[in-house]
Amino acid sequence: QLAIDIYVPALPTMAQYFETSAQAIQSSVTIYLMAYAFGQLFFGPLADAYGRKKILVLGMAMFTGGCLLTLTANNLETFILARCLQGFGIAATNLLAKAIITDSFSGMALIHAFTYMAIAWGLAPILAPVIGAHLQTAFGWRSCLTFLLIYSFAMWSVLSRYRETLKQPVHLNPKTLLKNAVMVLKSPVFQSCFLAQGLCYSILLVFNIVGPFMVQETLHKPPTYFGYLALAIGLMYFLGGISNRIHHPSLPTPEQRLRIGARVMTGAAVVMLILALTVGLQVWTLMLPVLFMAFCAGAMYPTLMAKGNSIFPHIAGLTSAILGFALLLVSSLMMGLAGFVPFHSLTPMAIFFVIVGLTVVSMVGKLLHHLEAPAGASAA
Repeated sequence: QLAIDIYVPALPTMAQYFETSAQAIQSSVTIYLMAYAFGQLFFGPLADAYGRKKILVLGMAMFTGGCLLTLTANNLETFILARCLQGFGIAATNLLAKAIITDSFSGMALIHAFTYMAIAWGLAPILAPVIGAHLQTAFGWRSCLTFLLIYSFAMWSVLSRYRETLKQPVHLNPKTLLKNAVMVLKSPVFQSCFLAQGLCYSILLVFNIVGPFMVQETLHKPPTYFGYLALAIGLMYFLGGISNRIHHPSLPTPEQRLRIGARVMTGAAVVMLILALTVGLQVWTLMLPVLFMAFCAGAMYPTLMAKGNSIFPHIAGLTSAILGFALLLVSSLMMGLAGFVPFHSLTPMAIFFVIVGLTVVSMVGKLLHHLEAPAGASAA
């Protein structure tokens, strides 16, 4: 997340530097996410067979190499190649963070652990756009990429302290791997989780790649202005994640919160569409609905993550890999489509978000149906 949000305020400036279109420079984010998705498929089975730490080292080496290459890129093709390497490598860290949590916790403790992970995840969209906007204003857009290189060195320091959590390695047999993969993919709980997660995640991503052009080029605000708007969106996502730590018998259960969150998210998207048709594109008509959608996405994400990753705990690495791949593929598709969304009007983005919200409502309904059904009926 940090490797995306840190440089999104600079996308319009980078498009000018590389002498390319907004859609072309936005593709650097889409390519990063696609590499991120395929990287999880690569690293997941290896982590179940050879341990978490060795694969983390391999992934971090790729990410650091990609950081170095972005700093030397003089054309868009080289820059996108570097972003691809970054995305592929960093997939190991996100994937294995979830696998390590699944190795270490179960039950409500697992949901709490994923809540903390989602909160940490939510810090990136809060801080990164503001940091990136100020770095760009003070030192130019490449300083955002230098920040990522320095951050990778900090991650190496953390990795040096990690102790292996994989208790029983899985034999890396292609036939068994394929059998397990099919078992995961056929699970209706998995299918619902990855679609709902991917669409919730795409709300932040779409705002972060379309928003800079709306705010800076249509509304004529500086990069730092967008940075603070993105901070507000990230803060709401963060608060949504924290809300999962509030428990009381009178409050909704995690499953009930999923249903409520999906409906409120869709309602906010409908409000955006109404405002787009009656008021038009203003900072407040853009921001107010997205603030509510971000809160709902943050509140739903930990539960969706916990449900999806705990389906098959004996193959946590593979399950996490396929889930991560699938949800990022959904997010990449949404971002690719968002690249065609005009940034001179709010209506196309509002319609986009209404469709996303309605799909999330459908997927959450399907997920809860299978979670509430008896084991035999669910399997059937």
